[in-house]
This record gives sequence, structure tokens and C-alpha cells, in this order.
Amino acid sequence: MAVNVVAWADPVRRSEPARLRSWYLACPSEALRPGQVMGWSLDGRELVLFRGQSGRVQALSAHCAHMGAHLAHGTVMGEHLRCPLHHWRFDGGGICRAVPGRSDATGRPGQRAFPVVERYGAILVFNGPVSLFPPPEVGSPELRWRTGPPVTVGCSWLPIAANSFDIEHLRTVHHRELRDAPTVERLDPFTLRLRYTSRVIGTGLSDRLMKALSRDHIRVTITLHGGTLMSVESDLGRTRSALLAGFRPHAEGVSVLMSFAAPPGRVPGLDRLRLAVSRWLFTSFLRRDLSVLNGMRFNPGAAVADPVLRHLLDFAAQLPEDTDDEHG
Repeated sequence: MAVNVVAWADPVRRSEPARLRSWYLACPSEALRPGQVMGWSLDGRELVLFRGQSGRVQALSAHCAHMGAHLAHGTVMGEHLRCPLHHWRFDGGGICRAVPGRSDATGRPGQRAFPVVERYGAILVFNGPVSLFPPPEVGSPELRWRTGPPVTVGCSWLPIAANSFDIEHLRTVHHRELRDAPTVERLDPFTLRLRYTSRVIGTGLSDRLMKALSRDHIRVTITLHGGTLMSVESDLGRTRSALLAGFRPHAEGVSVLMSFAAPPGRVPGLDRLRLAVSRWLFTSFLRRDLSVLNGMRFNPGAAVADPVLRHLLDFAAQLPEDTDDEHG
């Protein structure tokens, strides 16, 4: 099948970046209430997230710069985080603002701070002191979002991304057939997008419902953001839905956290039902993949023959990897 390509392609590099400098979907917004602090880890790097009394979320390196106490055991004081050991207080920028018994905290070591945004019913953290690209814009503003529980997949992040860009797999596993040639776009060094229109060839319950909702014209936009976030937007004609999936590597593979979106309902209480249907359709679609991907050893040499996957591999090879040895 022909592929419309709106991009340039670099030679494929076989290495797979591991811990990327990118945005990560850390946790649902509701998991961190005002005055709370929680620990969060990323492949050897430990952070703490805390929400000040104003509601703003901040992220700092996890171990106190003074003597190394873990700040997840600390206390939120207004907009500051207080170390549990010697009660040094740090603001959201990591600057030490108060030391007990001292009138001035100037010159005291501070914490590394990490950019944070809150959207799509979740908290997103950038793995680095300065964000290299803005957090993704997914769907339309009126969409309602809800974040589900994380799922662990026993492989690295690249096979999961490749699975979503694998057009042949779309037919064999997901029972969808393309109506026209897919389009791949490299929007910038951190954003790769795939667009296609498909029809349903499956006969399962979710297949039949999707066929009825879309009148058998499913317009899909899949965007990979920095290698760690993937958005999927479905236009079914009469309704639209969206998904944002975050990939976080750990010892057992990759933790996948997903936020689901659906348009608001006109009848009170209908939002929850629409979100439930959106989540069910997406999870029914994705459930067919998870068991297959467990234990997968991705072979880029075979994938490079596919024109769409070739662009994914080129894109992944140039993503900035975090090689900082400081894991605090």
C-alpha cells in the first residue's frame, strides 16, 4: 500500500533510547490533593511531587541536598516542602527558603526542580531541568477526561509505540482495514504523527458498536510526543474521543498510564457514561495487544522494511536521551 509521507527521514540507528528527556504522565490529578506529597521514580531517578495549598503541583529531586533524607516523608507548608529530618524548607523551584535556627537560608544547597503541568485529568512531569518542547495539546477543550489505573507491559517503550504505527497489525489483530493511504508527518524533532481512515471488518461487540457510531468511517490521528506520550484521537463523525497514554520504564518493563476523554453530555450525569463508553472502546481495542507484547524482543531490522515503521525508527533514534548520572 502506498504511504503519503510529509517528512524527511534520517538513517535508522539501531540503538533504542532508554530514559528520555521528555514529558511523563506521572499520576492522576486526584491522587495528589492540596497539602500532600508523594514519591515518583523513573528508571533510577527519584522525584517527589507535592501540591501546595494553592493547588499548584511542583516536582523536586527526592533526596534532600543537606543530608539525603527522602522528601516523600516531608510536610507541605503552604507552597513549600519541609524536609522531615532537619526541617529545611524548599520552594517549588528547589530553592532553600528556611533553615531552623537561621535567620537567612541564602547559600544553602537546593533541590533540582522539574517542570510540571496539569491537564487531561493527570499530572505531567518533564525529565530535565528545562522542558525541551511544550506538553501535548490533545483533543478539543470541551472534552472531559478521566485517568485509569496503570498497566504493566513486559517490554520496552519502542515496541508499544511501533504497535500503534503498525498498519499490517491493524488488520490482523484489530480487524480494521484502511480506506486510503496513511499519512506520516514529522511535525518537529519531538513529534511524529500518523493519520488514517479505516473501516471495521471485525464482528465483536466493540467492533459492531464502533461500526454503528462511525458509520464505518473511523478517522484516527496517532501522535507520539517525545517517545513517552502517545495521543490517539478518533473522529467517528457523530462523536469524538481521545486517549493519552504515558510510558514509564521500570524493572518489569513499561508502566502504561492512560487518560480517556469523551465529549460532555447534554443530560446531567451523561458525562460519566460517555467516559465509560470511551474507556471501554479504547481498552477493548488495546486489550488485544497487551498479552502479545509481553516478553517481546523488538526487531528493528525487520520493521525497517515497513515505510511507516521506518519513520518511527528514525524518529526514535534522534530523541534526546537522559544520560545524567545524578539520580536524585
